[in-house]
Amino acid sequence: MRRPVSTLPAELPSPFPPEASTRGQRRAVAATALAAATLGVLGTFLVVQMRAAGAGHGPTAASGSLPHFMSAVRQVEEPRTIAGHDVDCAAGNYSTKTLKLIAEQPLAGLLAGPPPANGRQRKEVLPPPSRFEASDVTGVAGSNEVFIVFDNTFRIGHVATGVPYMAAASGDKGADRRREVTPNRLLTWPNDDGAESEFEGLAYNATSGRYLVVQETVVNGTGTLVPRIHEVSLDGGEAKVHSTCDGAMAFESEKKGMEGAAIATAADGTFYLLALCEGNGCAKGDAGREPGGGRVLVMEREATGPRGCSWVVVQTVAIPPRAAFQDYASISIYENRRVAVVSQENAAVWVGELDLLDGRTDQATGQRSLFGLSGGELYDFPRNDHCARIFCNVEGVHWLTADTLIAVSDEMKSGGRQPFVCREHDQSIHTFQVPAPVPEAA
Repeated sequence: MRRPVSTLPAELPSPFPPEASTRGQRRAVAATALAAATLGVLGTFLVVQMRAAGAGHGPTAASGSLPHFMSAVRQVEEPRTIAGHDVDCAAGNYSTKTLKLIAEQPLAGLLAGPPPANGRQRKEVLPPPSRFEASDVTGVAGSNEVFIVFDNTFRIGHVATGVPYMAAASGDKGADRRREVTPNRLLTWPNDDGAESEFEGLAYNATSGRYLVVQETVVNGTGTLVPRIHEVSLDGGEAKVHSTCDGAMAFESEKKGMEGAAIATAADGTFYLLALCEGNGCAKGDAGREPGGGRVLVMEREATGPRGCSWVVVQTVAIPPRAAFQDYASISIYENRRVAVVSQENAAVWVGELDLLDGRTDQATGQRSLFGLSGGELYDFPRNDHCARIFCNVEGVHWLTADTLIAVSDEMKSGGRQPFVCREHDQSIHTFQVPAPVPEAA
């Protein structure tokens, strides 16, 4: 490429006084040349756009050339086309419809190393994983800590959100009254051989005091792809499995099954597992990517013999079509009323209400009328300066308070399937504030 040169005529007198230094002259000349080159490039861009406008695009084409250019930049950053909900970063309501990042930390910084020795730590059988493909998160009962499951390992993360390992307690001056806080660590899983877990859901059942860990799909004894639900205790440094039951439904694809779980209590006080389908209509392929068909499966545990058990779908709940997402990644319920449903692809969350219904059974369909989802607002995860998605891999969400969400992110997709801007926030835990509703004008 030919280098730009100054266009000042040679006969013009020097703009520098005689006493100016030679170095200062060189700097000023360089700055002038750079400014001229920049204006030349911008002018060339505008001329080309104006010529394009005059070549049959009408008198308004030139005025839209800069947005068109920015759109091209965004397309370079986002090679994949995302269907459904998107955000207009130039809209006046951006601040009221975008989550505010409060805190963030890569999971490798919390869980990659061994936990502090406390005299009771079991000897590690397997080294910590090198990747933390987080898939769901839920709160630790009675604390501000969280458990995190990953789809690439059976190990379960235990993270004290915003709490140091040791917290000082008040006491006499000079006295060492420090109390130990549960450290960040990885819990072991029975008979873990290092295989990928395919864990995609995690929920706490306050009725039993146990957690439900959901595998997206497994192949059962008949060769059918079904979800698998483990009921576990997560005390101490390891998971204790109390029961393992398959779901009584089949999926078409091993990568398009259950993708998130929550516990809800019906009007009669009975608890149910609410499992989220990843694809629209619980389908795979193009049908599963058609926005607006989100589904939640309401499941009840049934005994199938002296030791057998199964999770049976007793109701299918439609997510309001306003949540026009290409996929659905996680669900969380706060105080049995406030619901959050996350989309990884659309980098957004729908926040609505859980309705408790009368529980009657429809004789024609066999479906029970237990829960409904209503109302709701859409909130986007923050974007970058080009309005491109940067929180590209959020897979788990948990209500910390009524207006605070904890989220965890999977590893970014390799092989050019996602742009480089997705790297910064992957494999991390994030805390977001949900904007307060804007009061209606009187």
